[in-house]
Amino acid sequence: MSSISARLLVSTAVVLSIFFVLIAVSVSYSVHKRAEAALVDRLQGLIYGVLAATDVSANQQLLVSSDELPDPRLSQATSGLFVEMVNQDGQPLWQSQSSTSFIPTVAKTPVGEWVFDQIENDAGKRVHRLQLATVWEYNEGLELPFTIQAVSPAESLDVQLRQFDRSLWISLLISGIGLLLMQLWILSKSLKPLNTIGDELTQIEQGERDQLSNKVPTELAPLASSINTLLTSERNRHKQYRNLLDDLAHSLKTPISVLTNLGNSTTDAEKKGMIKTVDEQTTQMQSTLQRYLQRATQSTPQKLAAAISPLPVIERLASSLQKIYSNKTSISINDEHLFKVRLADADLYEILGNVLDNACKYGATAINVTLHAHNKTIVIDDNGPGFPQKLITHLTERGVRADSQIEGLGLGLAASTELMESYGGSLKLSAPDDLSGARVTLKFV
Repeated sequence: MSSISARLLVSTAVVLSIFFVLIAVSVSYSVHKRAEAALVDRLQGLIYGVLAATDVSANQQLLVSSDELPDPRLSQATSGLFVEMVNQDGQPLWQSQSSTSFIPTVAKTPVGEWVFDQIENDAGKRVHRLQLATVWEYNEGLELPFTIQAVSPAESLDVQLRQFDRSLWISLLISGIGLLLMQLWILSKSLKPLNTIGDELTQIEQGERDQLSNKVPTELAPLASSINTLLTSERNRHKQYRNLLDDLAHSLKTPISVLTNLGNSTTDAEKKGMIKTVDEQTTQMQSTLQRYLQRATQSTPQKLAAAISPLPVIERLASSLQKIYSNKTSISINDEHLFKVRLADADLYEILGNVLDNACKYGATAINVTLHAHNKTIVIDDNGPGFPQKLITHLTERGVRADSQIEGLGLGLAASTELMESYGGSLKLSAPDDLSGARVTLKFV
């Protein structure tokens, strides 16, 4: 049985069945005993009434006044209720007019003891009997011992008890069915949040929603929160790996471009410089691959990396980019205010490389890099077309490009922004003070 509702409903039905059976048995037993006690009380009252109407004659004969009998049924032959008095030898001393052909034999019992029992008559029908052994005193101390018994048919009482038992079982059965239906309704309402979570998980699998709803009962809140955390973590991990692959491809673009442009060298001096450039770019590519492999296995950047100066990185990039773009772009460096930043060398190389490569690629012929030590800022100005005002707030997002006609993936500024923020810094796009070209401000901590 895989359904929780079915399990709870069956368990409830079993518990209710046992509970109702125990109630029915105990109530029925109590009522039967109480009815029997009431019958004994009535028969005792009947015997006391007959004894009150009895007198003893001089010749030891019992005289019972019919007018003083406590129940008129004792004078009716077909009533089924009768009283008899017998002596010690079992001989009848008096019988009511209602006595029938079946008269139970009186049992010998101690004087003053009440005896109640049930006897079957010749027709197989049960009767109730109560008898009492007593001694009657008369004529100055003479005693007449005798036993008096009252007999009542059991059929009437049995019919009433059977009707009561039938009504009891029917009422309990109806109550049980009603309680089961109510329990089913309560279960459907109580388990609705679980069904809702199941439906939402199905929607998540089908891509119709991103996470579970937060509107859940208090007991299910930790479960929903844990599932949402797991979904967010997996989604972020998937996004992180995708971004790393995009960043890796973008980072290798510059070294590959340098190696590709080396084939255009014609002079001996240029060919001699090719070997050094190839070594530099190969080392850079190896460093990039190693860095991205390391980044894929860790979730936080190296914020405690050794402090390095950005100047050597900027100089290497300037030399490489001028070769890639055939010396069409001049890169000047204002190094009067040197300072150091706590970044991994490869990460700093990628941040500055993406910014400077974008400036060259989008047509800048003059690039000025200024280092400000007082606030650890690097400002990169160029005389290119600048950033479109309508896109300036979106250019740091992945895939957004200012000019789709120029080859690229739209990942450079996004990757640089993410790296700067991972180290606690920031990357800001704006226009230079003279409002021509573009300005990128890198703020380090």
